[in-house]
Amino acid sequence: MTDYDWLIIGGGPHGRFAAASIAAAVPAARLAIVDPMPALAAWRERAGACGMHYLRSSNAHHLGARAHGLRRFAQAHGFDGADELGYYRRPSRALFEAHAEQALAGLTRIDDTADRVVPQAHGWRVHTTGRDEYDTARLVLALGPNAPYRPRWAAGCEHVYDADFDMNASKAARIAVVGGGITGAQLALRLHEHDHAVCWVTRSPPRRADFDSDPCYAGPRCLTPFTETPIEDRTALLAEARQPGTLPPDVFARMTAALAAGDIAWRRGHVVSKDDNGLVFDDGRRIDADRVILATGFEQHARPDSLLGATIDALDLRCDRDGHVFINDDLEAVPGLHLLGRPASLQLGPMAGNIKGARLAGTRLAALAKRGARNAA
Repeated sequence: MTDYDWLIIGGGPHGRFAAASIAAAVPAARLAIVDPMPALAAWRERAGACGMHYLRSSNAHHLGARAHGLRRFAQAHGFDGADELGYYRRPSRALFEAHAEQALAGLTRIDDTADRVVPQAHGWRVHTTGRDEYDTARLVLALGPNAPYRPRWAAGCEHVYDADFDMNASKAARIAVVGGGITGAQLALRLHEHDHAVCWVTRSPPRRADFDSDPCYAGPRCLTPFTETPIEDRTALLAEARQPGTLPPDVFARMTAALAAGDIAWRRGHVVSKDDNGLVFDDGRRIDADRVILATGFEQHARPDSLLGATIDALDLRCDRDGHVFINDDLEAVPGLHLLGRPASLQLGPMAGNIKGARLAGTRLAALAKRGARNAA
């Protein structure tokens, strides 16, 4: 007999919401999350590092069980209009995190790091760095983003999403922030608020968009035809639907105002190298910088030395050109092994890595757990 019915590796938004959804659907399920950090700890660190004030998701996309749970939580706990922004009532980070803490309380956590998963005759065995082993009937990998992405020229440069990133690590007079999306813009604004001289380096002008993908994919109008398309053809649909390098209205307004006032410098171009004095563009232009901070997102493909990458290699899982894994309707890559987050995009659509994707995944796994419980009865 296995130790667990479900083990979820990863305690971020996707893993926690999946665990809560399964537990609500089948209260008797033996379930635990494997993560060395408290709930959403890595998510909080990334949000804090780049200076996030408001989520990009609407207030309908949260980690509670009920559709209007975030709104009702805000009313009951003294959050006001300042904690909901714009037409989509995007929640403040403070509101979102307070609600998530309440909504996800009570889940069992194994305080350890999973470093290897092995298929067994009737499930999976999880090996941890603490040299423990846990057997489970079903295993969920909810591992969050891949490693921070560094362009070829940027080897050795610090990245805002490095685990040890410290905005105040140096007293550099001139800081270049490289990356034209929401992370780079928020980081540049945060540095300016702390009296740093900042140059924002992007490959294209600032572009405004409410979300980082077509909002149609938040509902069945686009998701249904997406899932009815042959899975081999969905990669192109994902690329078409996503809107990388865009800024939501509030960040766009703050950044354009800062650029117009001269508070933040801006250079547009393609960086090809870095030296002791700063950055060099492909047309020969250069900017002087004492410190370069990357805000270039995450790698598309899991590294071979990561748990996801090692699992993909060991099980010879099929992936598309952008690092998405071919999985079935139950988010299974092979029987009993489920993937969440961006790797599950071929089933969940372009929002798979967002809060909406966490909700979609949790709903599917809860339905699967409920079916399994009925069949076992």
